[in-house]
Parts: sequence; C-alpha cells; structure tokens
Amino acid sequence: MNFYSKKNRVTLEDGVVIKRHSDVFSSIREARALTELREAGLAVPFLLGRDENVIRMEYIPGEIYHALTEEMTPEHALALADWLAKYHDITGLLRGDVNLRNFIWNGRECVGVDFEDVPAAGEREADMGKILAFAVTYKPCLSPGKTECARQLLRAFVKTGGRKEKIRSFYLGEILDMERRRKGDFPGAEALGVYWEEFDR
Repeated sequence: MNFYSKKNRVTLEDGVVIKRHSDVFSSIREARALTELREAGLAVPFLLGRDENVIRMEYIPGEIYHALTEEMTPEHALALADWLAKYHDITGLLRGDVNLRNFIWNGRECVGVDFEDVPAAGEREADMGKILAFAVTYKPCLSPGKTECARQLLRAFVKTGGRKEKIRSFYLGEILDMERRRKGDFPGAEALGVYWEEFDR
C-alpha cells in the first residue's frame, strides 16, 4: 500500500509505515520530532526505528482530514484545533506543513503526521489561516460542504484561542500565494476572499 507524498516514498509493509526520505537529514528531523512530541503528550505515530534515510512508524488507521472536508463535524474540527493548539504550546513554533493529508481522525482524536520540514517561528494564526485556505480549495471548491467545513474549523480555532482577524489575514495571504502557485482550475483570490463571509457566520 502506498501513501500520497510529493517528496518521499511512503508505504505500508506488514502493518508498519515505512517512509523513505529523500535525504538523511529530513529523516533525522522527523524521527526527533516524533519522539519529542510523543513524549510531550501529543498524538503522533510511535517511532519504531530509523536507519539512514528510512524511518519506521506505527500505522494510524482512520480518515485523513482531506477526506473529511465535505462532512466536517464540530467534533472533527475541535479535535484538529485542539491538536494544533497543543503543538503550538509544546513547541512555540508553527506546524508549517498544514496540508490536511497530514492530519488523521482515528475515531477518537486527531493525530498529526509528517514532520520532516524545519519548523519556523510565527503567529499561531498563520497555521489556522492556511488550514482554512487548504480546506476550501480542495475539489469541489466552494461547495456547501466546504462552507460548513470552514465554518466549523474557524469556530474551533477561535474557541482554542485563535484571533479571528489574524486568521482571516493569514487565510487571505495563503489564497494569494496559492493563486501564484497554482495554474488552471482555481477559483481566484478575489472569489475566495469574498467567500470568507460565507463561512464567517
């Protein structure tokens, strides 16, 4: 079984997740992050071992949050917001790579995966705004399900300490970045900026 990854090869072999990193340094970073975050009480996969650029991890059954964007519930949203708040409190840093494929709902809580990138400092609302931008632009974009997804996520982020105007600012900034990065079928920054009003109700 293969998992989606732009940078690395990730497979499930005999019930264990095997991640083959493109370089040894990113494997060291991820192994260290998994160990330290788990010891601090955050829900992340258990590290089973590392050898050069390969790490072996516990398999987390469940649904990735990318697959929940058309059926996001308050429980799903608050679990993700709680996980993110704990991550910020533990590290004092941004999660950074907040693609919703990096969060798994295991039926009880949100579990974070993929920690190979170097984390950066910044306002925690940057992660929240980016998550909202990702959530509403997964296809089908701007659907009623995406509106409800974004509404539930925004409420959860505010409930866990996020400042709404800051979240909005980072959401709009990420939308502009997406417009520059993506080509073809993209709703456009203006439409997505106006869309904020649809889910901020």
